[in-house]
Formats: sequence, structure tokens, C-alpha cells
Amino acid sequence: MGLLKRGTASTANSAVQGHASSVLANTATNYLRQIINVGAFFIITPMFAKRLGNDAFGLWSVLQATVGLLGLLDFGFATSVVKFVAETRGQGNADRLKRVTATLFGVYIILGVVVIAVALCLTPFLATLLKIPADKLAAAQIAFVLVAFRSAQAAPMGMFFGILTGFQRQAWANIAQIIGTVLYSIAAVWALMVHPSIEMLALVSLVTGIITSVFAAVLCSAKCPGISIHFRNFDRRLVREISSFSVSLFLVQVSGFIYTRVDALVIQEFLTLSAVAYYSVASRMANEASGLCRQLTNALTPLVAELQGSGDEARIRITFERGSKLSLAFAAPLLVGLFWYSGDVLAAWMGEEYRSAGTACRILLAAMLCSVLHANAANILSMTGHQKFLAYAFMAGQVANLAMTVAFVLPFGMNGVALATLLSTLVVDIMVVQPKAGRKYGFTFFSYYRVSALPSALASVPMLAVFYVAGRFLPPHSLMNIACLELLGCIAFACAFAAFGVNSTERGYYWERVSRILLRRH
Repeated sequence: MGLLKRGTASTANSAVQGHASSVLANTATNYLRQIINVGAFFIITPMFAKRLGNDAFGLWSVLQATVGLLGLLDFGFATSVVKFVAETRGQGNADRLKRVTATLFGVYIILGVVVIAVALCLTPFLATLLKIPADKLAAAQIAFVLVAFRSAQAAPMGMFFGILTGFQRQAWANIAQIIGTVLYSIAAVWALMVHPSIEMLALVSLVTGIITSVFAAVLCSAKCPGISIHFRNFDRRLVREISSFSVSLFLVQVSGFIYTRVDALVIQEFLTLSAVAYYSVASRMANEASGLCRQLTNALTPLVAELQGSGDEARIRITFERGSKLSLAFAAPLLVGLFWYSGDVLAAWMGEEYRSAGTACRILLAAMLCSVLHANAANILSMTGHQKFLAYAFMAGQVANLAMTVAFVLPFGMNGVALATLLSTLVVDIMVVQPKAGRKYGFTFFSYYRVSALPSALASVPMLAVFYVAGRFLPPHSLMNIACLELLGCIAFACAFAAFGVNSTERGYYWERVSRILLRRH
């Protein structure tokens, strides 16, 4: 019996260390992927605006937003891939894993066909729907169809990224996405030099998207044993089970698209194409920064689903507490720094005329900071059976967001659109998501924020002091100067957080985990 207990404990410890190693590798490559995405975004976006012109660049943004709405036809199955694959692995059911992956692949093929059909039906009506000038209509229609095909192929082929993530092989999925980003960036720059047009950009997006998806499929075949896409493993009964989860996630996805896509359409309706360009850059900057800050939460998603499959509630609670605290600690230096220097970054990066979007960008960054803080709570609720609650909460919040966007856009312009996003985010995250997750895992309202938010809030004070003092000696007139100031602020934040935000027990835990992983690799 003693040998059995020791063997069980050894197996458990091995599993914990394996999870820690996977989470560390996934998180590190998540950050690398997002850093490369942000770097590519910062490099090529000014080229898009200058080579295409503000009006054509605004049209490109509107077309992407419109095609993005077709992404709603995913119906939430993207997250279902990660959840059901990871959960099935936690259950140790090999036969179910084959049926889950084959069923999802079959469903995705159908969804891809639907996306193409809808896009082709909409194409003749683009001039009316989007108020596209006659001289730009032909180019817009060609670009729209090409981007729609890009979205359609990403349905079945994109599933392989989700399978890699569900297997906690997200590092490999990140490698494929990094290659895709680099390939697209190089091809887009070449296209802008040779033939600067939205049609050429759309073609580049389609071709590089296909190459990246095929590479991910090859990786998935090599790294994820036991999966199947053969029709004989398609299980109609699983369609209903997966769909019940996916519909709820679909509503969450709809709420996200209201923010990320519809804002540009509302601005285009009530303001100008140039305003769309300014706001799109500010919004994209806030989104890219937020995406960079969510990589720990993303890496924890398959872990939570696997723990749910094995019924380990205690470790889910630990993941909730530590994940929320560390996610905000990783996010605060970047988001607060961009908030401080928002107008300067836009002016130095895109040109002085983009400084007018600085206030809107600050408001959006505040919304992103709130969202990052609560992302781990929302992630855990969705992976542990509370996806319907989450869906209704986000839908209600984004309906309010849309209503406020329409109400605020004329009196306040771009700033009003951003303010609508901030207000709806605050209400949903603080008054709905956090209390639900807190009650489930034993955190009161104040104890949750004391653990997760207070350490980063205190560490931000010396960081802001550094920004204020150092800015007098190194004015933020260039991206290089801003990067140096941001680095100094990050150092001040890290020192303050290490000194006051982490207790001795946590410090010992993190050091032990990192040491074990490093020793195992040697």
C-alpha cells in the first residue's frame, strides 16, 4: 500500500511538473508570437496608410470588419476544439478523442462552405451596404471575395491550431503562426511596392493563410497522436453535445465582434473614411497590446479544461488566483505605459494627424486593462460549465455598448465610441463576471481585487513616477525615446512588484517550478 501511495504521489508530481513545463513553454511562445505580431503591425501599418492613402486604407479596414462579421458563422466551434480535446485527454478516452476531432472537422467543412456562399451573395450589394464610392467598388468587391475565401479556408484548416492547443502543444501552433505572420508581412510589403492596392493585399492574405494552415495540419499530425479527421469517425450525437457549448461561446463571440468590428462600421456611417482610419489604428493598437497581455490566460485555457475533465477543483482554484494576479502583473506595465504615451506613440508612428486619436486610444486601453484583469475569471467560467451565463452577460454588455456607441458617436466622435466600450466593459467584468467566479471559488469581491489587482496597482506608482521624471530628460518625440522610457518604467514596476507584490511563499513556489523545469532540460 505504501508503494502504491508513493507511486501515486510520484505520478501526480510528474503530472504537475509536466503541466508547469507545458504552461511555461506555451506562455513563452505565446508572448513571442504576439511580440512578432505587434512588431509586424507597427512596421507595415504605416506603409498601408501611406501607400494606399487614408481613404483606401479606411476602406480596407471596413472590408476586413465586414468579412470579420462572417467569422460569426464559426458559431463558437473554435473554442470548442480546445475545450473538448483537452477535456477528453483529461478523461483518458482515446475513442472519444477520435470522434471529437473527426466530428469537429466535418462541421467546419460545412461552415466554410456557408461562409463562401454568404460572401458571394453579399458581394453585389456592397456599394449599398457599405456606401462605397463608385470608383472603388470593383476593387472592393474583388478584395471582399478574396478575404472571404481566406476566412472560409481558415474554418476547417484552423481547427488544427485548436487541436495543438488542446494537447498543450500550443508552442508548435505558435511556431506555425509566427511563420505565417512573417510570411504575410514580407509578402504584403512586396505587394505594396509592386502594386499598392487592396486587391493585392487580399490575395496575399489568402495565399499566406493557406500555406500557414497546411503547415499547422502537418505539425498536428506529427505532434497529436490519436486524432482523426476520417468521416467514419463522425458522430452525429457529438454534434449536439458540442453545439450546446458552442452556441454559448458563439454569443460571447458575437459580443466581441460588436466591439472589434462594428465600431468601424458605425464610424464610417456617421463620420468619414479618414475617421475610420484614425480610429482603426487606435483600436488596433489597444487590441494588439491587450492580446500581448493575455498570453498567460491563453496558455491556461487547455490546462483548465483538462483539470475540469479530471475533476481537480482545487488546482482550478489555484489557477484562478495566481493566473489573475500574474496576468495583470504582465499587462500593467505595457498598458499603463501606452496609456501615458498614447498620443505621442500615434504621432511618432503614423504621423502627427493621428495624434487626434490619442484620447480614444487611452479610453480603449483602460477598457483593455479591465478586460485583462478579468480574462482569467471569464476563461475559467467558460471551461467549467458556465458558458451560458458568460454568454448572456457579454451579450447584454455589448448590446449596451452598441446602443451607447450609436448615441455617443455624433456628440463625442471617436472618443464617444471608445467611451461606450469602456463603460460596458466595466459593468460586465466588475458587476457580473467577477462576482460569479468569486462565489464559485471562494473569493469575496474585495479579497479578489486585493489579491489580483492591488499588487499591480501599487507597483504602478513608481512606474508612473519614472515616466514623469524621465520624460523631462528624454522627451517622447520618437518611438525609440518612448521605448526607452517604457523600459525604464517596466524595470521600476518589476522591482516594486517583486518587493511588495509577491510574498515569500509565492516567491519560493515560482522559483522552485522554474528551477525544476530548467534542471530537467539540462
